[in-house]
Amino acid sequence: MKQCGWWADLRDPDLEIFLHLNDVHCVVGIPLFRLPLANREYIKTAGLRSTIAWAMASLAEISVGAFVLDPMCGLGTILLEAAKEWPEACYWGADISDSQLEGADVNIKTAGLMDKIELLKASVKALPLPSESFDAVISDIPFGKKFKITKNIEVLPDILQEMERLLRVGGAIVLLLSHDLHKRMDDITKCADHDSRDAISDGTSESTTAEALHADGNSSSPVKGVEESFLSSRQTCFGSLVLEGAYGVSLGKTDAFIYKYKKISAAGNQ
Repeated sequence: MKQCGWWADLRDPDLEIFLHLNDVHCVVGIPLFRLPLANREYIKTAGLRSTIAWAMASLAEISVGAFVLDPMCGLGTILLEAAKEWPEACYWGADISDSQLEGADVNIKTAGLMDKIELLKASVKALPLPSESFDAVISDIPFGKKFKITKNIEVLPDILQEMERLLRVGGAIVLLLSHDLHKRMDDITKCADHDSRDAISDGTSESTTAEALHADGNSSSPVKGVEESFLSSRQTCFGSLVLEGAYGVSLGKTDAFIYKYKKISAAGNQ
């Protein structure tokens, strides 16, 4: 650029062109809008990228009159996106952090959704809410620099069990997981699968979830690579939960996975 006498204003260019090269393809992109698609006027303090939050809420298949929970709501981005797009549902958010709940409350008021979203302070491992009281549970499992559970990754089974308890039969759980958490989730579900098969072979249990898992004789396999938009539709079970799909997503500097589960039976009828 210097040799040709060109000068570019990198902060306020007239035109941006994105170029992606690999051994097979050359992809050129030109943005249609000056503002990122994730920008939201109604979000005072940004948390999770809004486009990812919207995609997670969409996967939950929120219906009219549904009760939706984010048990680790942080600044409430998932609840805000869901309530804006599907306003005829009831939303609850919980978090153990006072500062996060305060930020979520400001965002909810800014968005004018005070009558749609309720907040409470509670630990995700022991929520003071009735069993099977929600139609959907959607959550970004913390893995950022400030809030994360990766230092104590063993709590993931406890978190999943509590979500399972709160979810009604037929409801969906949608989770955003880091690369480390998604590997841990695969390990958890594989162990549950192995235990279910052992129980059946010993004649001690008749697990309907295990039967659904192996009806076609196929076992689960780890999710591979974030370049695939739909990574799996295998029937991997944890208790009464069946994995419906796993999706690779980009969060900018890092990649993550969205997991979707369906609850196929009551907790006591596994």
